[in-house]
Amino acid sequence: MDFIEIDKYTAVKLEYSEQYGYSLVEGWIPDDGNFTARKCKREFKKGTGEKQAPVAIKLGDRKHAEAALKVLLAQIEVPF
Repeated sequence: MDFIEIDKYTAVKLEYSEQYGYSLVEGWIPDDGNFTARKCKREFKKGTGEKQAPVAIKLGDRKHAEAALKVLLAQIEVPF
């Protein structure tokens, strides 16, 4: 899927995985023009150590993703 450039330093991309459904991923666009996800350090299970993970908001399956995005659009008063 394509990305949307928000400003000079930020872009977002909608990604899909079979396990988690849709996610909104934050990233940036380097000089080569390809989307690069920002990473954060997270410990997924206690005692396993920190790992790099993309900065993302999980939206779930199509039904939940649609509902979440409609709520966000309503908050900024965008008709849909």
